[in-house]
Amino acid sequence: MERILTIESLAFGGEGVGRADGKVIFVPQTAPGDEVRVKILSDHGKYERAEVLEVVRKSPDRVDPECSVFGHCGGCQWQHVSYDAQLHWKQEILAGTLRRVGRIQDPKILPIIAASNPWNYRRRIQLKVDHQGRIGFYGQKSHDVVEFDQCRIADNLLNEKLLQIRGDAEAPEVGFELSLNGSSVVHVLEERNGEAIFSQVNPQQNDHLIKTALDFAFGNADKAFTKKKSVVELYAGAGNFSFPLAERAGKITCVEENAEAVRIAEEAAESRHLDHMTWVQGSAEWGLKKIYRNRETQNSIDVLVLDPPRRGAKEILDLVCVIRPRVIVYVSCDPVTLARDLNLLVRRHYVLDQVQPVDMFPQTYHIESVSRLTLRSESSLVESGGD
Repeated sequence: MERILTIESLAFGGEGVGRADGKVIFVPQTAPGDEVRVKILSDHGKYERAEVLEVVRKSPDRVDPECSVFGHCGGCQWQHVSYDAQLHWKQEILAGTLRRVGRIQDPKILPIIAASNPWNYRRRIQLKVDHQGRIGFYGQKSHDVVEFDQCRIADNLLNEKLLQIRGDAEAPEVGFELSLNGSSVVHVLEERNGEAIFSQVNPQQNDHLIKTALDFAFGNADKAFTKKKSVVELYAGAGNFSFPLAERAGKITCVEENAEAVRIAEEAAESRHLDHMTWVQGSAEWGLKKIYRNRETQNSIDVLVLDPPRRGAKEILDLVCVIRPRVIVYVSCDPVTLARDLNLLVRRHYVLDQVQPVDMFPQTYHIESVSRLTLRSESSLVESGGD
């Protein structure tokens, strides 16, 4: 079945959204304002999925993609949308998700922090190699390897290194990662065993993310005051937030499941003589229980910092509501799980003060954000029936 649609908005996931006959229709590679002729691919009751057959009238926000394999490669979804429009719709998607999923009325969302350069920002890329020796990224919703001349969102040094690898007679037969360490490219074969240590790929935007987390944790207070603060960080990784937090906190306990990440972080803490910093190796839930059972830290957490994976932090929120840290700083890479978790916290003991989106991944639909929640006063807890 074919339809003519006007695309009204963008959805988390990257697709354009149109409506016809009371149904929402999701259409990839469209921009709000496009008038398109589409073919319906599947009907899911309240919504349908379609593909573009023809762009009848282009949106003012539509631009020509800069990558020759855009639409086939799975790395980018929005190269056809102007950067200003990308920022606008990320802000709208985040706000709409907090209202719809989180049931949070009028969330205070600060203007998104744009990337100074929305191209060539990635300092780490993971490449796949198929049985024919082709090197590239997986395709859209497939495990087919899509080759490319250069990745327009990867640092040029990574593209140059990939060109050398392709020309090597002994090119890798398995997937591999390229990352920048200063101006040097590190080439690591894909790990078949063990979990990789997560690291941010956009250093400039990561700086904004860290600054926001620090501002939300400590405000404008000077170090003499913040040195009295007790901080707990869950899902700490190898210390992306931990070490900046340690510079301001009086005591900080960091929980991370990946043993290698903890080893690296502990060595760094020792070399910096951060005696007030403690690392706990284990799951966030197990680590928080251990901290709670320690009488010295029980009921004395001033700031709790969370940076969970995409699935969110659902497993630890009941215990968080028992411990009741005074401030929660929640770093999220997924608006849906963020909204779900904020809903629970706001229904129980917390007020959502503000949310700061940061555009870590231009040309994609991904939305990074930092939220600040504060504990409601004891009187308001009694009035609201909080436990």
